[in-house]
Amino acid sequence: MKCRIGCISLDFELETEGIKVRAKVDTGFDGEIIVTKEIFDKIPYNSSDGTRICTASMECYSTFVKLVRTKFLGREITAEVLNSPVIEKNIIGEGLLKKVSAVINYKDNKIEDP
Repeated sequence: MKCRIGCISLDFELETEGIKVRAKVDTGFDGEIIVTKEIFDKIPYNSSDGTRICTASMECYSTFVKLVRTKFLGREITAEVLNSPVIEKNIIGEGLLKKVSAVINYKDNKIEDP
């Protein structure tokens, strides 16, 4: 499965396993969450090999994944958190938005909680 990164971008805070994370929503990323190595290493679970992700310029990278409890937009869910040594950003993708039933309001450039 390949994911692309790059589209609308908004800042949000989420919490994963008690760790507060400031991240940008990126509608070009169809996964759930990507975090920096520093945050990924704080999550107290073993990682597995994750999906490959690709940037808008089609550079593709392997990832590691952990399944974690995440709080986002007032909901607590289980989410896939990825890390790739070459992506040094915290990103919320379309997968997480769908999981919490968030609606993207492109006209006003915001995410709405229905």
